[in-house]
Amino acid sequence: MPPYDTDIAEDNRTAADGVDNSADDEALLKEIRDRYDYAYEKWRKIRDERQIDLRYVCGDPWDATDRKARKDAGRPCVSQDELSQYVNHAVNNARQSKRGIKVDPLINATEKDSELRQDIIRTAEYRSRAPACYLTAYQSMLEGSYGFFGMSRRYVENENLTAENFNQQELWFRPFANADAVLPDPDSKQPDWSDQQYCFVLDPITREEFKRQHKNARITDFSTEHMTQAKNWIMDRMVLRAEYWKVISTQKKQYLYKGQVVEALPKGAKADGERTVTSKRVVQYITNGVEILSTNPQPGTMVPIIPVTGLERYVDEGSGPERKLFSLIRLARDPQMTLAYLASQETEEAGLTPKVPYMGYVGQFETDAEAWENLTKQPVARIQVDPIVDGASGTVLPLPTRVEFSPNFQAYEVAKDGARRAIQAAMGISPLPTAAQRNNEKSGVALQKIEQAQDIGSYHFVDALDRALMYAGRVANEYIGEIHTEEQEMTLRRPDDTNRHVRLNTEEPYIDEKTGESEHFPIDDGSHTVTVSTGPSSESLRQEVRDFVDTLLGSLKNLPIAPPQAAKVLSIAIKMKGLGPQGDQLADIISPPEQPGQQIPPEAQQAIAQAHQVIQATQAELQKLQMEKAGRVVDNQFKLQIEQMKIEADTAKAEIMTKAQSLEERLKFVEDLWAQLHGQAHEAGMQAQDQAHQQAQQEAAQQHAGELQQSQQQAAAEQQQAAQEAQPEPAGA
Repeated sequence: MPPYDTDIAEDNRTAADGVDNSADDEALLKEIRDRYDYAYEKWRKIRDERQIDLRYVCGDPWDATDRKARKDAGRPCVSQDELSQYVNHAVNNARQSKRGIKVDPLINATEKDSELRQDIIRTAEYRSRAPACYLTAYQSMLEGSYGFFGMSRRYVENENLTAENFNQQELWFRPFANADAVLPDPDSKQPDWSDQQYCFVLDPITREEFKRQHKNARITDFSTEHMTQAKNWIMDRMVLRAEYWKVISTQKKQYLYKGQVVEALPKGAKADGERTVTSKRVVQYITNGVEILSTNPQPGTMVPIIPVTGLERYVDEGSGPERKLFSLIRLARDPQMTLAYLASQETEEAGLTPKVPYMGYVGQFETDAEAWENLTKQPVARIQVDPIVDGASGTVLPLPTRVEFSPNFQAYEVAKDGARRAIQAAMGISPLPTAAQRNNEKSGVALQKIEQAQDIGSYHFVDALDRALMYAGRVANEYIGEIHTEEQEMTLRRPDDTNRHVRLNTEEPYIDEKTGESEHFPIDDGSHTVTVSTGPSSESLRQEVRDFVDTLLGSLKNLPIAPPQAAKVLSIAIKMKGLGPQGDQLADIISPPEQPGQQIPPEAQQAIAQAHQVIQATQAELQKLQMEKAGRVVDNQFKLQIEQMKIEADTAKAEIMTKAQSLEERLKFVEDLWAQLHGQAHEAGMQAQDQAHQQAQQEAAQQHAGELQQSQQQAAAEQQQAAQEAQPEPAGA
């Protein structure tokens, strides 16, 4: 049988091959049985605590004995669930903040190499629904202190198998819905357990099913001897089938010889230095405890079963320190049990309320018996009571009395609120905000602070998930280097959820048909480091995009850009709005998409440069004329012309850069623009000269008229003086 985590089985040893490996495998089988017994005993207490946690999460905190005693006595056995809401909040918070594996270059690697590896991992995450694997393990850890997910490989599904793609493999993520199906090495010391030397994945099946699935197994009918030999593996009706993952370590020498590291020295040579290193490899065995069903060497040096563990503590309870793992709800079990007792007691006391509203002596209700029967249902004007005389004292007995009984609900509610606060304190979280609190909060920042306050006390569980993802990334990085070694075509997923088609490990670079660029994607031998990337929730991210786009569109008319650029911005904003196919069509109409590989031709670039020169020359000429102009009217006209020509030049530059135009149109447009600008500059210069000449002539005419007037005035004065001198003197003078 191929192991159910992968369809890669390099060595299936069965009786059908005519090979009996029982003697060779006996030492390995004994090791498997001994390690299974040891690990099971080491994990027994932690597993028992997990089962109690799960009972509480499932709404049943009562011990079986207490529940039976209450049921037998007819007493209520109530549980008000206060744990699930906080577990669901933590899980949904992680679900909104998407997490993924990120690869960065370390030694002898480039950003492009790391980007390629990260795209391969992202593709595997998408195809195998890795986020669901992560969240399943995370929820198992929150509810029961530990969870697991795995890494594996499988053959690429291809309908058209050829010799080239027959052995192509890909990464794959595997979930473990039942965390107790995994039994890891209890002696691992690293926080992420990446140093575990072995791990079991358990799959119990019936004997009949084992026979159907393993027809070629050497042992299919298990005897009493087998049951005695492997008592925890072979049961009356069941067979424990398991994956046994083992890290095999070997020591080897390395020598420094002539500046190089070698593992063997030439005969008689002396090393400049030596050291002992550990070489590791991983093997997966499929076994039932009495037979090795298959042996499958695996890539990498670490067990690809990744744990997600809760808070870890070592406690000495008298027999030495023992590991304890705490779930989110572990310390909240006692206050939850207190809440269950209080709710049960409150329910029991509510049941003590009398169902008969009035009590009286026998015979008091005979006359108005019907009215007394309907007293609690129909209003009546009056009701009669038959007087009953006490035979001993001769007095009439008192009237019927109404039974007053008030269960102490208020005290119970106060006590239950205390239990709820204890539950929240045990989980390290604050109460979830009520609707009234949210209505009173006017600031979105304040609401965000409330959400952060809820998460900060339990963030160590989120950190455990990130630690597990880093472990998974290291395993995936090792797998990539070993399963992608030959030329292979792959469709990889980018961070923006688009795809790109690449060819890995080609001997020479090739030309991409879509981009027209030279590409080369070798799986390098460089070193990479792995981190975890976290993104905001998709809904909050979409809301941020909408807010940004609305702000951008509101200020679009005020941006210092030309109309073609504004059209491009508007097109991108419409696509960012996510309006669907109609929105994309509208965006393409406003700004047609660029053709792949289209570039600005050298001729157009030269024309643009010439246009810049013309603009600069025109501006210099206009500046010179501006300095020579004689009046404010001419100065204002030239300023207006300069601004207008700048706008026309910027518009022309944007239009030249538009790739939708053909080269001939661009060149013709540049020539026309050059002629137009040159003509405008020449006309402006001639106009300035004419105006200056006219002004000079006007000034000369005014000067000549002034001189003529002055000469006329002088001639008139001289004539007047001569006339005065020509008059005869009076008699007797």
